[in-house]
Amino acid sequence: MFNTMQIWAFRDLLRRPFESLLLGITLTLTVAILGTLLLFPRALHDTLNTLLKATPAIILRRFDATGFCPLPVQASVLAAENVIGVVSVRPRIWGVVNGPNGPLTIVGILENKIPKALADSLTRLPEPGQVIIGFGVSTGPSTDTLELKGEISRNYQVIDRLPEKTSMFTHDLVLMNPEDARQLIGLPQGYACDLAIDVFHENEQDAILSDLTASFSWPVECVTRLQSQGLCAGHLNRGRTLVAIAVIPAVLALCLLVAVNTRKSMGRQSDLGVMKAIGWTTGDIIRFQLYRELSVCLPSAVVGICLSFVLVYGPGAGWAADFFLGWKTLPPSLYLEITGAATVVLEMAGLMLVPMIASAFLPALKGATSDVHDMINDAGSR
Repeated sequence: MFNTMQIWAFRDLLRRPFESLLLGITLTLTVAILGTLLLFPRALHDTLNTLLKATPAIILRRFDATGFCPLPVQASVLAAENVIGVVSVRPRIWGVVNGPNGPLTIVGILENKIPKALADSLTRLPEPGQVIIGFGVSTGPSTDTLELKGEISRNYQVIDRLPEKTSMFTHDLVLMNPEDARQLIGLPQGYACDLAIDVFHENEQDAILSDLTASFSWPVECVTRLQSQGLCAGHLNRGRTLVAIAVIPAVLALCLLVAVNTRKSMGRQSDLGVMKAIGWTTGDIIRFQLYRELSVCLPSAVVGICLSFVLVYGPGAGWAADFFLGWKTLPPSLYLEITGAATVVLEMAGLMLVPMIASAFLPALKGATSDVHDMINDAGSR
């Protein structure tokens, strides 16, 4: 299973067990910190892209001198459907109200207007006085009722919970009968908060905005999915700048660790001199040094990367959500995109393994040009 050279390298590590263990622990923690700092913005980017891809192509709102205001459902739907390129129009009733432990998002659900993202999750629709809550909605010691405070204050019967796998977009969501939602947010009968519009082709989003705006007899504002993606990307880019600043100390620590490891290897020239004296070639010594470094670096890299994945994507992500986002309740899971995560893993592997492997080559290359007697009598030997 292992050749003689690998066994020699492992035995050499056991000659200095505490030093090897300390090096492994230090590398593991350094990789875990670097991996977490690199994976977290990547996870946010992938999660936002996943959520935005499931949103309507265009959101249309009515506004007046005071800001956004409700729009009449029948007239608005008719005006939007007359625009060429529009394939579906869905009026939405939603708002933010106070729950037992903070603000919650309520959505009025009609049987023929269920969002595609929730179509497979709903087994039944809420009747008047009933609600379906997201996984992160806390209702205190009892899960039978939920008190909501908006324009009115009322207790609602909890009839179901949305699946935990949908918690990324249903974490603080409360689904209810549209009439109950109207009462909570003070919306008049026959009016909606906005329109969710889907178009025939993705590239038509910006092209039909002028026609869509002109079809209404009152001022409206349209926001496309592409605009939302660009806005989120801008916020993430600013956040990545701060992450880059935090990465610099970790990279410096890794460089210092490599420098110390190289210096210590250089100081053990007597060991390499003995190897050359018993007939080892320079190639044998290079392989020996390589096996020796990889025996510590590879396990440390694997454990460190696994720790960073657990901290970002696993149960440990709660600390990140609390520190970066101020999330005090149970955080939803971030979306894991294999391609993006693999890129970060390769970056981490290159960032750590290349310098450490280089530190293994330098002592061997120095020994190739040195006299065996001088190497054995090296003052820095141990």
